[in-house]
Amino acid sequence: MYKIPKEEEIRKAIYKTMKKHNSFSSLTKLREGIIEELHKMDKNYTISSKRARILTARSGFVRVNVKNTEGDKRFSKCPVCEGKLKEIKNLSLTGKEIIIGYRCTLCDYKGNINEFPVRYSFHFTK
Repeated sequence: MYKIPKEEEIRKAIYKTMKKHNSFSSLTKLREGIIEELHKMDKNYTISSKRARILTARSGFVRVNVKNTEGDKRFSKCPVCEGKLKEIKNLSLTGKEIIIGYRCTLCDYKGNINEFPVRYSFHFTK
């Protein structure tokens, strides 16, 4: 039987994991590292990849690099941390304002209008 840890416990596990390994080249490896630290607290703790990504991106001590690819997905929330997206606008040759991309207000994710994330890497900043 698994147990879901509190956000505070996950943040501690993220900090210890990032301090120990300094960086991770994928979300799967990060999640495994976090689960390893959580198991030291309670062997039944587990965490989903989505929750690991969101809490790591919002932590403030981890820089998230995102590799994007072309596609037709549109986002209403940030695809990394689910924060608010701010539109990046530009003027066309005719003088109209057009949206060319999006930037997250929380985690600094930046993507063009027809891009979505396919690979994450995580780097310890403190």
